[in-house]
Amino acid sequence: MAKKINAIEKLIAELCPKGVEFKALGELCKIETGKLNANAAVENGKYLFFTTAKAVSRIDKYRWDSEALLVAGNANVGEVKHYIGKFEAYQRTYVLTEFNNNINVRFLYFVLNNNLKQYLESRSNSAAMTYIVLSTIQEFPCPIPPLAIQQEIVKILDTFTTLEVELEAELEAELEARKKQYEYYRDKLLTFEEIHE
Repeated sequence: MAKKINAIEKLIAELCPKGVEFKALGELCKIETGKLNANAAVENGKYLFFTTAKAVSRIDKYRWDSEALLVAGNANVGEVKHYIGKFEAYQRTYVLTEFNNNINVRFLYFVLNNNLKQYLESRSNSAAMTYIVLSTIQEFPCPIPPLAIQQEIVKILDTFTTLEVELEAELEAELEARKKQYEYYRDKLLTFEEIHE
C-alpha cells in the first residue's frame, strides 16, 4: 500500500506541482432535497428511500434514477451515502447529482465522508449542529486533483473499505463462535446433578 501512496505523491508532483485546486461543492454538482416526510416509507417498498437515519428505508415510487451522494441534513447531520439506481429522498436529505466531468463521484464521496462533519461543526453556533442550510453545503470546499489521482485514491480507499467489511464479517463470526463456546462451557460447568440417596 505504501508503494501506491508514493505513486500518488509522484502523480501530484507531476500533474499539479503548484498544488490542488479547490472548488465549492455547489460548482461540482446539482444539490437539492427530497420532498417527502419520513413517514412516506413503506415496509416492503420496491425502491430505496433515503432519510437522515443511518438505516435506509423503502418506498414504492422513485424520483431519481442516477448516481447520487445523499447527505443527512438533520438528525445524523453530515452522514453521507453513495448510491446508483432508482430512489427517493426525505425532505431533509440533500441529494447530489449531475456531477461535473472533472470529479470522480466515489472520490467526492470519500472527501465528504472524511471532511464534511468537521466543516459543518466549525460553522455551527451551538455545540451540536441540528441541521444543514443549503448555502453551507454549497460552499463546502472540495479538492479537485486531476482525475488520474482521484481514481488512484479511490482504488486505495475502496480496497480498505472492502477489507474493513470482510474483517467485520470475520469478527462477527468469531464472536458468535466464542459466544456458543461460552454457553457450552457455562452450561457444562453450572449444571450440577442432584445427589440422590
